Amino acid sequence: MLSYLAATLPPDASAEGRLLALQCALRSNTSGQVHLPAGLLRGMRLARTLAPWDELENARWLRRLPHPTEQTGHRTAAAQLLDATVLTQEPARHDRHQAADWALRAVSQPRLRALPASDRLTSLVLTAHRSPGSCRTSMEADHLTRTCGLDQNILTATLDRLVTVNAVGAWTFEPATEDVSWDPPHKTSSCSAK
Repeated sequence: MLSYLAATLPPDASAEGRLLALQCALRSNTSGQVHLPAGLLRGMRLARTLAPWDELENARWLRRLPHPTEQTGHRTAAAQLLDATVLTQEPARHDRHQAADWALRAVSQPRLRALPASDRLTSLVLTAHRSPGSCRTSMEADHLTRTCGLDQNILTATLDRLVTVNAVGAWTFEPATEDVSWDPPHKTSSCSAK
């Protein structure tokens, strides 16, 4: 889903917009409607501003729907996704909901809470692309910056901040291949021992 969003969102889409789009795409129903509770938006640190919603609406990626608060008494944000392609993406809806919950937990970790949205999104992308059973994972730098919506010049500072909070153990840039390689956080003892 992260790769799909990298291809369909405008290159200048903010990290907040990308995080919101991810939750909308993963939590949408079969007709493309999504209802996000206020608590979920607070957990993502997106409840205080409408800017990500405006951004996605201006990009013609979604259309906000009226709040159903009067009928239900619950605060939710509702939208209609305008790209029908998202509805045909694998995995199935139940699996997408599990992925949405995982992504929410991944960006809401205590060590990431104080970081900007771009750092939280980068941490999510690195975690999602981590090779299972491997201590070191690599990804083409261009693909990483496009998926995270980062400028190449900002990538170094972002990765350094992720190392500082131990969201990433260490990282390197390989000039010959133009790949970024990273290690999981230091708590992973099997990788630390190698």
